[in-house]
Amino acid sequence: MKKILFGLLLSFIIFSNVKAFNIDINKISVDSQAKQLSENLNKTYNIETPGFKSEEVNNEEVNKLVKEVVKISLSSDSMTDKRQEFTKYMYYSNDDGAETLSGNLFIKMYLDVINEMKIEADYIKDIRTVKFNENDIISFVYISDALVDKEEKDIFLSFWLKEDNGKYGVYYPWITVDDDLESYFSEVSKREDKGEYIGGTYNKVSLSGKGNVTVSTNLLNSIYQNNIDSVVQITGMNDGGQNSYGSGFYLREGIIVTTWSLFLQMLTNSEYIYVNDAKGNTYDILGVVAAQIDYDVVVLKIDKNSGKGVSIGSSTKLELDDKLFMINSKNNNGFQISYGSFISLNNGKLSNLFLLSNSDVGGALFNEEGQVVGFNVGDKTNSELSYANSTDYLKELQDILNNQDYSKISYTLLETYKQDYYTEFEEEKKYNKIANEVWNDYRKIGNLGNEITLPLIKASYVDGIVSLRYENNTSNLIDSIYLVSSFTENLINDGYEFTYSDNYKKIYKNNKYKIIIKSSLDYLIILIMEN
Repeated sequence: MKKILFGLLLSFIIFSNVKAFNIDINKISVDSQAKQLSENLNKTYNIETPGFKSEEVNNEEVNKLVKEVVKISLSSDSMTDKRQEFTKYMYYSNDDGAETLSGNLFIKMYLDVINEMKIEADYIKDIRTVKFNENDIISFVYISDALVDKEEKDIFLSFWLKEDNGKYGVYYPWITVDDDLESYFSEVSKREDKGEYIGGTYNKVSLSGKGNVTVSTNLLNSIYQNNIDSVVQITGMNDGGQNSYGSGFYLREGIIVTTWSLFLQMLTNSEYIYVNDAKGNTYDILGVVAAQIDYDVVVLKIDKNSGKGVSIGSSTKLELDDKLFMINSKNNNGFQISYGSFISLNNGKLSNLFLLSNSDVGGALFNEEGQVVGFNVGDKTNSELSYANSTDYLKELQDILNNQDYSKISYTLLETYKQDYYTEFEEEKKYNKIANEVWNDYRKIGNLGNEITLPLIKASYVDGIVSLRYENNTSNLIDSIYLVSSFTENLINDGYEFTYSDNYKKIYKNNKYKIIIKSSLDYLIILIMEN
């Protein structure tokens, strides 16, 4: 199972007459064309996102702990030795002996499952950590192409970590294999084929201890019936017959919301995009009303004043383990409802225990009152964890649009985005403007010259700034950021500090250099600049 991770199509930076000591990282933009188009939209429909930061910095102490328990989990040692080693990293409660005993039993069951599966793996592909209350975090580990009973599969190890006296320990570990995901989505498809719109929940782990992991049929029916006219599926079609799917929801009649990255991906890979609802109606997209690229949201006007606007709730009122509901269609195959659990809210981004497929990106998340509190974004990393952006910031825009006639709502034509921004090149001109003596010094940083094996398309060195642009021919399978894991690990080992991360950018620095890694649909861009 491969993850398709959406990213921004970035244009190349040309530095001219810029001194290194004047560089402001926040002003370096490789997506200037997209920014310019969004900035030219009607200012009446601006989406303000105060306090939002798409930032995630890894906890190195936790990563080290997780790597150790993964190593123990997948070792060839006996079960007795594994359990003895694992207990060094488990959580011991000073106040609740029953909690410590429970954790011990969880670990035993987990190791038994690992042993039965006969798992072999060489490396960890990604680790994501989510804090969900003062003393508890979950670490999600994605291991690609592992051998499970001699068959190649993706596996996901998840660790609920508790903190005591400043030290984290493993309280509850669990494992998911891609077969489990296939079984889940297969069951969803069977329900859709039968016309059953009520779906289940994938994950039933209770993090709050309340045990309220199930939802009544009455509540599911109520949320579904009250909001089925407020959700849409978005389909991108191309001549090769390979369609792409996503989701969206009505902010008001005739106006839908989805993610910017989904919109961009469909524009670049599709000849035709259309919207459809649960009643079988289809609509063309006229153009873009508003966009906030950093927040990954776009507001689109369709060709008919149809649909029903959602009621927007407050994401700040969500509590741990609150249920979130999604009504949408998997790959344009009928609409159904499913649910998951809320973990935490940080800087306008919701973390959830909610399994998403690629077609769920852009879909609305409803609370138990049937209000929209978030919309799914595509930077999920594994089967258990998914992310959504809060919709709190859309309330003001919704009020503005509700007070206007549909015919008066202005927009930028869809064709403008196709013609002015998205250009396909049959063959890109390659050049290298870095002298060998300079390159020989820079290629040693993080062992860059050997670790990045993608084709180097463009390279330049101007006023202490090295700019490298690599072509990612696997971009439809894997995001460029995942291809630099060995390079970034070398940077950490060499004493670089990991200072910033979002969907498309990572920054590392030491006393001498600042290194910026940017991802796009088709390219990996690395900037190295002197401090």
